Amino acid sequence: MTRPADSPHHAPPDPTTATAAPGAVPAAVRARVPVTLSRVRDRSADLITFHHLPDPGEHFAITVPTRPQDTEAPLVRLHSECLTGDVLGSARCDCGPQLDEALRHIAEHGGAVLYLRQEGRGIGLYNKLDTYVLQSQDYDTFAANRAIGRGDDERDYASAAAMLHALGLTRIRLLTNNPDKVRELLAHGIEITGVVPTGVYITAENSRYLSAKAELGGHTLALLQEAAA
Repeated sequence: MTRPADSPHHAPPDPTTATAAPGAVPAAVRARVPVTLSRVRDRSADLITFHHLPDPGEHFAITVPTRPQDTEAPLVRLHSECLTGDVLGSARCDCGPQLDEALRHIAEHGGAVLYLRQEGRGIGLYNKLDTYVLQSQDYDTFAANRAIGRGDDERDYASAAAMLHALGLTRIRLLTNNPDKVRELLAHGIEITGVVPTGVYITAENSRYLSAKAELGGHTLALLQEAAA
């Protein structure tokens, strides 16, 4: 669980230098922009963009340096874009609270949130809103996707792994309830020293959605029954 003192987590790689990553052309950092995050007590962070990712999505990373005294691997969250939840605060999902939780964790401990442009588990915003109509007619979130001719979950995490390689974050703790993220990152050469579960943010509007993720999607929402009680 310990990390050598000369680990790249303490000294981020030169933004102009590509690092080892999956694919024929390694991903590389394109730009690093300092920002102040008012949502996490005005903590300073970097927004980082990339060259040569495996797909054309404009994915980006939000990073905060780990503290020199930290011995655990940095904490990383792969967060799929959800405009309705992240921006508008929709109660139909738990995406907004999960993003806030991830930002709080990296502000306190250091690490990265990878913001992946995979709206609606990869089907896009308009299609996601179409499935909301079906969910209002008692389709679960996965059946609604299939009803409009899309897959249950069309995401993959090759770009996320490439981003981590480009950042030198190849040994991490992963903040997730989704075992698919663990499997895919391991397959792309990311060492995961621990999996930290996210909170369960259950409401009257999203309880069926969370139940479907746990029962049909395999998400490890161990606290779901307790939270619903």
